[in-house]
Amino acid sequence: MTRPKRCRARRSARLRLQAPQASLFLLAVLLAWDGTGILRVGLLCALLHESGHVLVYRLLWGRWPDLKIAPWGVCLLLRGVMPSPGQELALAAAGPGVNLLGCWAVLAAMQAAGHFSYLGYWFASTNLLVAGLNLLPLPGLDGARILQALGRMLPAVAFSPRIRYNKRNTNTKGCRTWRDFPQNSKRR
Repeated sequence: MTRPKRCRARRSARLRLQAPQASLFLLAVLLAWDGTGILRVGLLCALLHESGHVLVYRLLWGRWPDLKIAPWGVCLLLRGVMPSPGQELALAAAGPGVNLLGCWAVLAAMQAAGHFSYLGYWFASTNLLVAGLNLLPLPGLDGARILQALGRMLPAVAFSPRIRYNKRNTNTKGCRTWRDFPQNSKRR
């Protein structure tokens, strides 16, 4: 009698839709009004951005991540994974890196071919804008996560330095506020 093989069931990536009716309606209306194709180029650049995050997630953890699609954008869910600072840095930098690589690739291809087009410039500039926007150090964007990962990686270089005070010392180095200076404080 043979033993049954125990294999770990691999769960495929889940796509979660938040407010699916609103998301699909908004996308349909915007695509219907997009006669120039600018929205289509923007959606392609956003798809490239998220594919960079997804591929690095796949390389680091060996499984596909969950994606949440909402009317205001796409979010990669880590599914209970606690990344190290290096992994978080690689994961956060992957999206803007793919956009910058796409910008460079289109410009290099147009230069090599000697044929320049408005669509190529739109694609390159939209990739550059998506990468630049996501590198801003605002909460929820990749730039804030990159700074957070760098702060965790380099504890000697503190982004918000902490000052340690010596409570026994009463000179200016040990004073915490202006009231703690000897001339401003009362006798204790």
